[in-house]
Amino acid sequence: MMVRFLLMLIAFHLSLASHAVTISADILNSELKKNYSFVERSLNQSDLKIETSSGKILFDPLGVTVKVLAPFKENYRIEGDRIEIHDVFLDQKQIIDIDQLDNFFINILMNGIDNNSQAYSISHINDATIEIISTNSSNLIRFSFIDNKLNLIRYKDSIGVEHGIELTPL
Repeated sequence: MMVRFLLMLIAFHLSLASHAVTISADILNSELKKNYSFVERSLNQSDLKIETSSGKILFDPLGVTVKVLAPFKENYRIEGDRIEIHDVFLDQKQIIDIDQLDNFFINILMNGIDNNSQAYSISHINDATIEIISTNSSNLIRFSFIDNKLNLIRYKDSIGVEHGIELTPL
């Protein structure tokens, strides 16, 4: 009786495992080009303060627009080799050359991931999570999925602030 139960349990487990889909680079790249609303939470380790912002990420054929709606209204337009930052409240604009930033997160967001890249390695943490680690191990981005849909992005920026971005498709 116990043997039969164990065999049924193993068969059930193998059946579930055969239906699991590991997230691929193609799935991630496709999900990175969709429009989302977001809630971002950031933790600054130096003062242990959690800050929250929310808004929308909107893609078009020329680039991406990030509209921060709360707590302050800001728009970020990434197109070509530049980022335009618009503080809506102060009505001030600034343009920055993307190459000056050398920002790992923005590079992945704009260009997607390539399995053959020399700049980073790709690790599948489990069937629903991909981790991208820069070659020098100074940058790490974790992408988590639910039902093959991108749900959460986690990374630490260059000044040590941890970010978690929860995504909801629009």
